[in-house]
Amino acid sequence: MLMEWAFFMPYIKIFGCLYVGFTILIVCISVSSVYDNRFFLLSLTLNANSMENLTVFNYNGNEIAFKEGDNMMINATQMAKPFNKRPNDYLSLSSTNELINAITRKNGNCDNQVVTTLPGSPENGGGTWMNRILALDFAQWLSVDLKLWCTERIDELMRYGMTATKPTIDAMIDNPDLLIKLATQLKEERTNAERLRVIAELQEKEIKEAAPKVEYFEKAMSSKSSYTTTQMAQEFGLSAKTLNARLAKMGVQYRQGGAWILYAKYQGNGYTHTVSVPYMMANGEQGTQIQTRWTEKGRKFLHDLMDGK
Repeated sequence: MLMEWAFFMPYIKIFGCLYVGFTILIVCISVSSVYDNRFFLLSLTLNANSMENLTVFNYNGNEIAFKEGDNMMINATQMAKPFNKRPNDYLSLSSTNELINAITRKNGNCDNQVVTTLPGSPENGGGTWMNRILALDFAQWLSVDLKLWCTERIDELMRYGMTATKPTIDAMIDNPDLLIKLATQLKEERTNAERLRVIAELQEKEIKEAAPKVEYFEKAMSSKSSYTTTQMAQEFGLSAKTLNARLAKMGVQYRQGGAWILYAKYQGNGYTHTVSVPYMMANGEQGTQIQTRWTEKGRKFLHDLMDGK
């Protein structure tokens, strides 16, 4: 009996190895199948997401898709098609890499938020997509006219959330509320634009009317002319003695050694300056005395002060 079992043992081992190997093969195939299915589902998900919030419009007979959102993306594959060029040729440039790095640093974007490639045809949301800043630089690389056209479309989308494409027009016809919302927004913008225009015209008119006054004021303030206290007092219908007394009472000046001197808070503003005035003494000799004179700035200061400004 033992001899018979010994005879079959090698065959049993071989059969066991084959069974284990076959089992491992089945497991690997199953795992691979699951992975492929997951990858397929991931691809479908990416494409499905890429088809959301799309605005597709026509550039010289070629459709170009814009994906709206906080990070607007444009289908670069469709942009390049009319020019028989590829996005990869642009992306391989060192200047492009510098721009991508700059956008990433400034906005805190990940690289795939600046440029990304999705599987499938462009019509189904596939192809290379670029952030609007990078897409505008790419558009200039392709054509200046394309850049201008893209800029206008981006401006429309960011301002109104839509552009004048056939699907948009159809949507407005089918949805009167959307049409009313857009019309209201346009009316508000026109009203604001008109208000700003009127304000600008009024400001320009005021500036022109004020120009002579400003010119006179600037000349007066820089004038070397000066006025005695007697001359200033006459402008207020007062005597020099009364004006000096009022200014002293108001805390503007004080008397020292026969001269009126401004308090510290009013000094250094260019309101007054002093001059030496000659006079004849009783003994016939000539003497000099210090006299305070008011400048044009001082004259304006006194008028503001006396008028209660």
